[in-house]
Amino acid sequence: MTVIETPAWEQRAAQKRAARDSLVSKWQPGPMPALRPDETYVKDFPQRSGLLTDEQLTITETPPSQLLSHLARGDWSAERVTRAFIARATIAHYLTNPLAEVLFDRAVARAQELDQILATTGAPLGPLHGLPISLKDVLNVSDTDTTLGFVARIGQVPAQEDRLVTQLHHAGAVLYCKTNVPQTLMSGECVNFVFGRTATPHNTRLTAGGSSGGEGALIALGGSPLGIGSDIAGSIRTPANFNGIFGLCPSAGRLPAHSAANADGHMTIQGVAGPLSRSVDGLEVYTRALLGLRPWEWDFSSIRLPWREEEYCAGRGARHPLCFAVVPHDGVVRPNPPIRRAMHLVKHALVAAGHQVIDLDPWDGQELMDAAAPILFASGGAEVKALLRVLDEPLIDEVAPLDAKPPLSVAQYRAAAVKVKMLREKYLDLWQATAASTATGLPVDAVILPSGGTVAPPHGKMEYFTYEAISNVLDWTCATIPVSTVDPVLDVRTEGLFEPMSEYDRRNWDSYTPEKYKDAPVCLQVMGRRFEEEKVLGLLQTVNRALGRDELYMA
Repeated sequence: MTVIETPAWEQRAAQKRAARDSLVSKWQPGPMPALRPDETYVKDFPQRSGLLTDEQLTITETPPSQLLSHLARGDWSAERVTRAFIARATIAHYLTNPLAEVLFDRAVARAQELDQILATTGAPLGPLHGLPISLKDVLNVSDTDTTLGFVARIGQVPAQEDRLVTQLHHAGAVLYCKTNVPQTLMSGECVNFVFGRTATPHNTRLTAGGSSGGEGALIALGGSPLGIGSDIAGSIRTPANFNGIFGLCPSAGRLPAHSAANADGHMTIQGVAGPLSRSVDGLEVYTRALLGLRPWEWDFSSIRLPWREEEYCAGRGARHPLCFAVVPHDGVVRPNPPIRRAMHLVKHALVAAGHQVIDLDPWDGQELMDAAAPILFASGGAEVKALLRVLDEPLIDEVAPLDAKPPLSVAQYRAAAVKVKMLREKYLDLWQATAASTATGLPVDAVILPSGGTVAPPHGKMEYFTYEAISNVLDWTCATIPVSTVDPVLDVRTEGLFEPMSEYDRRNWDSYTPEKYKDAPVCLQVMGRRFEEEKVLGLLQTVNRALGRDELYMA
């Protein structure tokens, strides 16, 4: 009888996954009740499961700014808050598999240390004192793996912790877990051979998105009040979109990401780090606190630009009447009915609230992605191929074939970079030209556009991501805002003449049925220009208010 030996990469992945699951199980608040096979909507499971105490539910349903106030006053100890989010994170993990590295023991010890500091000095350690923060498994934490979804990186602890992580720790944050990502990071899904696949709690048959998919699912389930993701082609906003939460993608150079030794080397379209949360409040807490730490003094990539309250107030309409522009589609893929309904809903809510809304001609998504693709795949996947060769690890199906794009020479890269810069100039001119259509005679304050051509698709079916990548190509600030969920009654598939704008468009339409996407979140993007982080946060509050929400609204 022939014995087939399990490949080395598979063995190592199974060991790592088992070690993670063992750590999670030790912290679970009780036995996890079995789910019915048809129980795909699990977002409310933490509240109805009976596994959390009333205090734990209260803590984990409190917006971050209010958590910080309670912690600073000593109403709740950092240890109690940390243990509450750990308990809820273990439930989230059971439901959707969002966790990668489990740092719970370390986190509780840190929380106890913070409680002692508050008791001794009478003052919180820093602006994030006692606040649990989850980290995408791309940020480097001391004595902890950063696998990036590669089996070959198991046990390869980075030599240096990212300065961002160190500074968050010094500011009082409790860093208690790292979250799942797709192998290579370059995927709109969240799956790898190390930790498995992550789903959205709105419908577990659908993907949590990539590449910050673990963050998206964990936060949507209340297992984290605030998480840090990264984004180079929609990797914050796609998971925010698919999990129905808020996410902020800053312009490159505004908020720190990696230390120099851990940077990715991109020069034209740069990866950025930004916050995800169930509330605009959470995005604000992070941005205000981080800029208050004067990152330009310790991060090589950060520009000297402190928090500007006047810009935030401008986004809330304090400077002049606001005007929003709506872009219906990108000329390549028309959004499916739930997204078009959300666009209509937000447009009319803003008009009813007294704001001006104008329609813009569709932007050319094809030209944007044609320009971006050579930059994003400039190396031809050389780094990925080298990592896969270490243990003969396969490439996941959800990543484009590595030979699809040839590597660029220096001259070719420079030419590609010039094309991107020309598009940035073109779209800046288009933005400025909107002044001819506004009541104030000023350019629009924001552009509202779909978060994608579809809501969260079934696992393995994420294909088109141009909508999410537009702001990265232009280097503009952009945020995701949840608006609704798919309703099979309201979001029916209309039959009749359909003339696809592209093959992507045909496939997107052919795959749509409202029943398949039932309960999936429907989100939109609110986009400003370069370095308009404060204004975009204010604009999110403006849209929230138009939708009848208060400042502490939590999705």
